[in-house]
Amino acid sequence: MKETLFYSTVLRNIASLFLFGTLIIILQTNQYLLMSIWGICAWLFFINKSMRFFIVTTMAFGIGFFLYVYVNSHWITDLNPEGMHIILNRLSLIFLILPLTAISLIYKLPFMRYWQLPQWGESVRVPFILSGFHQTKVSAFLSIAMIINLIAFMPFIVNNGWAYIQEIWRFMIIFSIINSVLEEIIWRGMLLSRFSEHFGNRWAVMITSIGFGLQHYSLGYSWGSCLVFALGGLFFGAITVKSKSIVPAVIWHMLINSLMVLSGMILK
Repeated sequence: MKETLFYSTVLRNIASLFLFGTLIIILQTNQYLLMSIWGICAWLFFINKSMRFFIVTTMAFGIGFFLYVYVNSHWITDLNPEGMHIILNRLSLIFLILPLTAISLIYKLPFMRYWQLPQWGESVRVPFILSGFHQTKVSAFLSIAMIINLIAFMPFIVNNGWAYIQEIWRFMIIFSIINSVLEEIIWRGMLLSRFSEHFGNRWAVMITSIGFGLQHYSLGYSWGSCLVFALGGLFFGAITVKSKSIVPAVIWHMLINSLMVLSGMILK
């Protein structure tokens, strides 16, 4: 009986992951026929009472993501200079926050579970935070990870030269703050909170990380690059769960965004 329940739960979680991921892909590729098929599948899931909250949350996210994609493909697509276009693109992430906020109000749920000071002394595993061969603290793991990121990007930053840094530093600060804060509120704040309540922490981290990676396709990245972003999302989600706060993920995300700008990966 327990084994049957276990496999049933795993299949449900995999199906939910597939449903959430395909919605993001469909909305970015304008596959309206597939959208109809997705709607039918969502309805079949909705019949199951245990899946209704997930479907409602996913549809609320889908509405926000549709508005986000529409605004960026119709309203600001030709905006110049490029830096202004990128900043407005990131600010339009607010369209994802609004319907998710409505869900929190309707169901009388907290805005997010991770809106608190981080537990820096909490134990994590190395190298994957939730699993690994060595144990350390959140603060130590984050420090080492950020140093590794800095070392990895440094050759590209040095190659661009000091003149480029002087030209780009204002954009770097604005972009890294806006993008990091808004993306973390959406993915490791609101969605991770809602999905953790439904699937538990590990599956919630998995689902939100896949979604986080796939949504980068609308920013001009390849699907292969999206998988790399999804891997980053796994680390952001795991450190959020362990520290019980989005603060470490915001700090880490902000550093990576800054390094991407300085290396020329965002604006060149």
